[in-house]
Amino acid sequence: MVECRKNWKYILIAVLSGAAVLAIGILLGHYAIPKSTDASAPPSWLHSVSQDLDEDLLQDFMNQVEANNIRENLRTLSSKPHMATTDGDKELVQLLLSRWKDPETGLDTATEAVYDVFLSFPDSERPNSVAVVLENGTQAFISRQKEENLTADQEDLAVVQPYAAYAPPGNPQGKLVYANQGKLSDYQELVRNGIDLNGTIAITRYGGAGRSAKAINGARFGVIGVVVYTDPGDINDKKASAEETYPYSWYLPPSGVERGSYSNHFGDLLTPYYPAKEFTYRIPEDQITGIPPIPTQPIGFEDARTLICNLAGPAANDSWQGSLGCSYNLGPGFRDGGLFPNTSNVQVNVYNQRRIEKSSNVLGLIRGSVEPDRYVLYGNHRDSWVHGAIDPSSGTAVMLEITRILGKMVKEGKWRPRRSIIFGSWGAEEFGLIGSTEYTEEFFSKLQQRSVAYINVDIAVFANATLRVQGTPPVQSVVFKATKQVQTPGDNSIPVYDNWKLHFNRNSSFYGVIP
Repeated sequence: MVECRKNWKYILIAVLSGAAVLAIGILLGHYAIPKSTDASAPPSWLHSVSQDLDEDLLQDFMNQVEANNIRENLRTLSSKPHMATTDGDKELVQLLLSRWKDPETGLDTATEAVYDVFLSFPDSERPNSVAVVLENGTQAFISRQKEENLTADQEDLAVVQPYAAYAPPGNPQGKLVYANQGKLSDYQELVRNGIDLNGTIAITRYGGAGRSAKAINGARFGVIGVVVYTDPGDINDKKASAEETYPYSWYLPPSGVERGSYSNHFGDLLTPYYPAKEFTYRIPEDQITGIPPIPTQPIGFEDARTLICNLAGPAANDSWQGSLGCSYNLGPGFRDGGLFPNTSNVQVNVYNQRRIEKSSNVLGLIRGSVEPDRYVLYGNHRDSWVHGAIDPSSGTAVMLEITRILGKMVKEGKWRPRRSIIFGSWGAEEFGLIGSTEYTEEFFSKLQQRSVAYINVDIAVFANATLRVQGTPPVQSVVFKATKQVQTPGDNSIPVYDNWKLHFNRNSSFYGVIP
């Protein structure tokens, strides 16, 4: 097992290094400018506007990429939980500022932009939970209030307990029903089965509908509380036992809970279309739409098994069945002969607090030499729900190595881009793309007129098989060219482009086989 972990560590760093080189190929491929020392040569701007890529410059960059730097960046970035606006997040703000202001490897400028944003947090003194309550008011079962400590880092007191961000506080209780994915059609199906949803608690699995939609849809039918879990059939290739999941594999362990923002909107919820500054008008909180109107709480699938596998009522249809090892019945309430009396209720206990906090974006700039008022933006969010080693720190680890090399080249006078490059570390993304949205709202007119491209590196590495790229059509040729210039990490015999073709589904029902 130890040897396996070591191998994965080396593979991860190799892939991260490849991501850095690929990213810089995209950045430099269209924006690099060599410096000319020949007085008789044509003006530098004439050469730069017609040049696509300086191969020597790209090779120089590739030679300077240090895998150990990326490894240490990732170790530092993920060493502590850093949920938005917490102490861990604030420490990373200072880390980025110090790196981008370094006299030898820093950028032209580095600034911190602060916004006053509306967030939601659990109450550390009163943990959220889901409980089975007997007729006499005693609790026969209560869900885990934090995940099992499988590794030492989970013992950090800054690890936030599972909760549904923006769900309102409350303690509703009622008969439990299984509502599949919480889609509108799922609740309609329960009604068609003769189930009265008024006053019930619905348990739903992730997928099919957005997080907040599960509660919004349920409330329309009289549901008063929602429980959400991740089914192993949806995410774990049906593996549900402790021996088949992390730390013995990369699958979600039984106690694992997916945290997330339960909002349908992007940006600060109180200042739609305007930057969340202290002077900005804020709508009343009761006018916010797209968030749960009823208490909602996520749990692990081991707790979900205890609830679902004891439900009464008819069996759900095949498409609603999952991988908890039992028949998924619809309810309402618990079956006779199960773990709980059929008179028991389920109670959702939520003590979330909504408040305005200061969240920071960190912005680094390399000024362009020919078109400084044209911007190429390269960004990633900084915050995570817990340690965030993959999402988002793998992307930031690569970004820090890229900026180190480019900053050094600028300081040494070797290179300056044609257009300005803006590096962004966005805050409070996990709550609904807040940092980047507020930045866009504040500088909308300039960004609309002057932006050339935006490259997002939220997750630089997820696995090691192949490449995944999503983008608008104009970036296609840039990506293809860059992937042909970079060798596949761990297999230098073929470029990333050829390896990508080997693994990607190239069949189209409309176009046939895509070349």
